[in-house]
Amino acid sequence: MEILNRILGEIKITFLHFKERSKNKYYGDRFEEWVVKSSNISKDGSNNSNFGKLLEWRGDKYIEGYRPLSSSSPDLLMECISDKSVFYTSQERIAVECKWRSKKNFFLDEKCIIKYEDYISSDEHKSPPKHLFYVFGFGWSCDNPEVVYVIPAKKLYNYSKEKHKVKFHFRKEDVDRLELFDDYKHKNTSKYLIYKPATEQSNI
Repeated sequence: MEILNRILGEIKITFLHFKERSKNKYYGDRFEEWVVKSSNISKDGSNNSNFGKLLEWRGDKYIEGYRPLSSSSPDLLMECISDKSVFYTSQERIAVECKWRSKKNFFLDEKCIIKYEDYISSDEHKSPPKHLFYVFGFGWSCDNPEVVYVIPAKKLYNYSKEKHKVKFHFRKEDVDRLELFDDYKHKNTSKYLIYKPATEQSNI
């Protein structure tokens, strides 16, 4: 009986783990879709009066330690096609990593940061992204995230490519202090997400 109870307990723990994982995957995918539709980009890659076009939309693919190099990239790659942009010139590119959370916090895994930063600065890019953004979405209601922040990577951390080292601009215990990034909170009155670049930060 003791063995049976232990087995049932392990099955329950495993079920809860995969249930939570499936929930996060489901809302994570829906949030990515929301970010794409809420960005001022053209449909079907056409050149029109919108800010830009979507060049890449990638997802993490891996099995038992095998993964393509493309899985190291941020979720979205966009290119400016407008000559009226306040922040970018035509053909400049930005990379966007989408982060949906059920709980409000700005935690980022250092290994993932290094992976993204090294990928977008790799020599394989003829036109490397000029900026990397993290779009955080918290909660979900009526087919929309409840709160959204569009934060330039340079406002979250400094990264040294030579040292592969990340230095955060906030303490670990402050990851849930939303007021630190009030300036980057998406306003519901805005039709589109605004990818406003940060001023340059010094290297580590």
